[in-house]
Amino acid sequence: MTKAPARYHPALVMLHWVAGLGLIGMLAFGKLVLEGVANADPAKAELLRLHMAGGLGLLLIMLVRLLVRFTTRRPAPAHAGGPLRLAARASHLGLYLFSFAMLVTGLGMAQLGGLFPLLQGQPVALPDFDTLPPHAGHVLFSSLLITLIAVHAGAALWHHFARRDGVLGRMGFGAR
Repeated sequence: MTKAPARYHPALVMLHWVAGLGLIGMLAFGKLVLEGVANADPAKAELLRLHMAGGLGLLLIMLVRLLVRFTTRRPAPAHAGGPLRLAARASHLGLYLFSFAMLVTGLGMAQLGGLFPLLQGQPVALPDFDTLPPHAGHVLFSSLLITLIAVHAGAALWHHFARRDGVLGRMGFGAR
C-alpha cells in the first residue's frame, strides 16, 4: 500500500484557493454592493449580470474541484479521531453544502425571476427579489457560509500558530 501524500494535489490546492477567494468575493459583492442598489437604479441589471456570471463560473469551478477531490490522493486526516476530526469533517461538508445551496438558490431566483436574458445583455424587468421563494434561502445560506468560512479560516490559523501541526501547509503551494 502506498503511503498517503503529505499535501493535497496541486490542482486541488489551486481550485481550493480560487473557489475560496471567488466565494468570498461573491459574498462581499452580494452583501455590500447588490443589496444596496435599488431595482429602479439602471446599474442594478449590470451588477446582477456580473453576479450571475460569477455564480455560474463558481459552479463550474466547484464541480471541477469535486471531480479533482475524488480522483486524487489526499493526505491522511490530521486528527486520528475525536471531536476535532468530527468538527473538521462537519465544517468541510458544510462548506460544500452551503456553497452549492447558494448556487442552487441563485439559479432558482434567476429562473423564477426571468433573469437569464441578462447574461446575454438583454434587458429584463427586475422582480421584487423578496417575493421569490429561493431568496430567503439565498440570504440564509450566505450568512451561514460567511460564518463557516470565518470558522474555517480561524481553524486553519489556529492549527498553524497554536498547534503548529502543518495542517495549513497541506493546502499550500509548493513541493508535494
